[in-house]
Amino acid sequence: MKKKSIKDIAQDLGLSKTTVSFVLNNKGDEKNISKKTQIKILDYVKKVDYHPNQIAKSLKQGQTNTIGYLVPDISNPFFAKIGRLLEDYFWEKGYHLLIGSTDENKDKETQVLNMFVNRQVDALIVASCFENLGMLKTLAAQRFPMVFFDRESPDFNGNYILVENKNAMRSAVDKVINKGAKRIGLLSITPNVYSLKLRIDGYKQALIENNIDVDEDLIRVVEIDDLKESSKTQLTFLMEQGVDAIAFTNNQITAHAIWLMNTAFREDLDRMNFVSFDNLDLFDYSLPIVTSVAQPIKEIAQYSVDILEEVMKSNKEESKRIELKPRLIER
Repeated sequence: MKKKSIKDIAQDLGLSKTTVSFVLNNKGDEKNISKKTQIKILDYVKKVDYHPNQIAKSLKQGQTNTIGYLVPDISNPFFAKIGRLLEDYFWEKGYHLLIGSTDENKDKETQVLNMFVNRQVDALIVASCFENLGMLKTLAAQRFPMVFFDRESPDFNGNYILVENKNAMRSAVDKVINKGAKRIGLLSITPNVYSLKLRIDGYKQALIENNIDVDEDLIRVVEIDDLKESSKTQLTFLMEQGVDAIAFTNNQITAHAIWLMNTAFREDLDRMNFVSFDNLDLFDYSLPIVTSVAQPIKEIAQYSVDILEEVMKSNKEESKRIELKPRLIER
């Protein structure tokens, strides 16, 4: 059975389309439409199970009550947990969350951003790779409401919710050095991403401050599009170089490395120490022992919502940069 339109309802009731529209948009009293007519219309739309076309309605109102949430990988527990909190916060405020992953690919990021804009999202929360600033600068010039988290670009002025990266990683690596580690490797994805570069800088600073030479050959890159196999290759290389600790700039690599250590290097479990930027519950009972940097997920989500609301209401050009302190977890 064909769904009724406002035009159909108006014809069925012998009323004007404008009258029906006013009543359905709660403007009956304002437009001096009689209570009898309002009840007649509301009873009839309930009888025929009429629901407004939300897309057409949002186009008319200029908003869709949707927020775009764009991250490198929604399967990463860090991004997934923040997304879940954002979904709850925005749901209470009458908004829905649209989610997309970029796989750290600048072309895919641009395509998904275009998709969000074409769907007329009201605002964006983004963890960008910042490798293609053209689209973001175009949106910023149009004063499109945006908040960025986890990463930043010195070449892009925006609203940022960040976590202290360099000092947190330095402190974490310093802990394993105090435990006796002397030859420490590092595994990272996309080291060109600004926040991950800072984590690598923190690793290097910890070595230098403890009079340990920085061996660039022990700093290895894991390919994001082949995470499992690339992690295996690079971890094996580090183990063959005789490292006694490994720092990771991402918790997904750490998780893969734990599995590999327990399958291929079981004899080395007790002597190895891991350092992970980003925490996982898995680390509480895994070997090797993991010293981790836990990011304040609830605060990141809450600040993102608060600043985005402020931007959407005021449409001011001034930008905010908030840097939160993570928590170091020793095990």
